Amino acid sequence: AVRIDAARGAVARLEPEARAVADEHAAALAAHMAAVLRHLVVLLRSDDRGRELLYEAVDEPEVYAALVKAGIVKPSLAMRAVQVLDGVRPYLTSHNGDVELVRIEDGVAYVRLLGACQSCGSATETLRDSVAEALLDNLPEIREVRDVPPDSAPSAPQTTFIPLSSLSFGRKDR
Repeated sequence: AVRIDAARGAVARLEPEARAVADEHAAALAAHMAAVLRHLVVLLRSDDRGRELLYEAVDEPEVYAALVKAGIVKPSLAMRAVQVLDGVRPYLTSHNGDVELVRIEDGVAYVRLLGACQSCGSATETLRDSVAEALLDNLPEIREVRDVPPDSAPSAPQTTFIPLSSLSFGRKDR
C-alpha cells in the first residue's frame, strides 16, 4: 500500500499527457485484476473446500481490500467509517488533532480524539463535532457518535465475518 501511495503521488506530479497515460495504465491493470479476482471467486464458490478457502482468504486484510476495490465484496461499515474519518483528518491535523475509530456497535460509533488545537478554547468540542457530523451525515447506519477517553484501554480486536452471499461476480456495466 505504501508503494502504491508513493507511485500515485509520483503520477500526480507528472505532466498532464504523461499523467493521462499512467492513469490509463493503472485503470487497465485494475480492470484486469478485478476480472482475475472475479474468476477466482467463481471457481472457489463452486466447490465446498473452495468456499472454505475463500472464507480464510477474505480474513486477510490485503485480500479483503483487493476484493472490495474490485467490487466483489461490499466494504464493511467500519471500512466506510475509516474512509469518512480520512476525509476529515486534514482538518483535524490542521488543528493538531486526530481521530481513531475504536469500534462500531449497535449503530454507535466509538471514536478516540487525539490532540487538540491549543490556540482555541473550544478545540476539543469543535473536533468532536466535526467528526460526529462527518460520520452521521455520511453513514446512515450510524445514529450516534461517542467519545472514548484517550487514556482508556484499547478495545479488543473484532473478527469480521463476510457472508458468501455478499460476494458478487459478473461484468460491471461499462
